[in-house]
Parts: sequence; structure tokens; C-alpha cells
Amino acid sequence: MNISYVRNFAAVAMVSFALTGCFDDTPDIGPVQTVDWYKEHVDERKVTLETCGNNPGELKDTPNCINALQAERALSSGEPFELDLSSLKSEEDA
Repeated sequence: MNISYVRNFAAVAMVSFALTGCFDDTPDIGPVQTVDWYKEHVDERKVTLETCGNNPGELKDTPNCINALQAERALSSGEPFELDLSSLKSEEDA
């Protein structure tokens, strides 16, 4: 009777282990592209950002969404420049 229990448990454990990879819910994201790649490929960046924006719950932390967003931010921020705040200091002193 004890051997039957062990055999049934082993069978259930093996079936469970075999089915572990069958229910993978992670989205297929395709090849991961770099930030520089997304800077050079405007159309692909727009499509990726649209796809990520339509399903942020699942996709926002995927490498392609992060890299496309970083490329968009880098390109839309413009060139760095120095702010002249000297006029504000003289007004504060007055």
C-alpha cells in the first residue's frame, strides 16, 4: 500500500514537471534592439512605442520597450545647453 502511494506521487510529480514549460505567458518580444538601433530606425521605434503603449502592463519592462523609449527621449530632448540664470539672481537680491 505504501509503494502505491509513492508510485502515484512520483507519476503526478513527473507529469507536473513535464507540463511546467507548456503554459508560458511571457510575450514574444523578438530580437532585442539597442538604443542606438532605435535612434537610427524611426519607423521601427514608432511601431515599438505604439505597441508598448497599447499594452504597458505586459510590455513596459521588456528590453525593446525600454530601449525604444530611451532612444525617443534622447532624440526629443535636443542638444544640451547652458541656462543663463544671472538675471534671476539679480532680481532675487532686489
